[in-house]
Amino acid sequence: MDYKEEAIECVKGNVLQMHKQIYTEYNGDFDRIYTKAYNNASYRGKVIEPGKEYELSYLECSCPKVKSGLRSNPEQCECSRQSILFILSQLEPESQFDVRIENTILRGSDRCTFRITRRKNAL
Repeated sequence: MDYKEEAIECVKGNVLQMHKQIYTEYNGDFDRIYTKAYNNASYRGKVIEPGKEYELSYLECSCPKVKSGLRSNPEQCECSRQSILFILSQLEPESQFDVRIENTILRGSDRCTFRITRRKNAL
């Protein structure tokens, strides 16, 4: 299964626009985004290393296919990882990002947590 295409299709509309608004509101400052904007009833953000490494936890599975019962295999979490990568690439195309799955609800955790590492490209 091509999770990348599925992820892009899932988030390219409203979800991407919401993240673009947050990025603009916080002037692209990921440290502020992950401490202020990404802390609400749906998810928790955390700065691991300022300017470089972040953690993002979804407090419940947000995948529509999982929520509707169409998918239950933990491999589906790769789609969420790919959606985070896509959104970040759209927000900041001059940077490269690595996203690692730390734990997920489908793997038995109480939340889905991803570790994000940002690398600015040398110009």
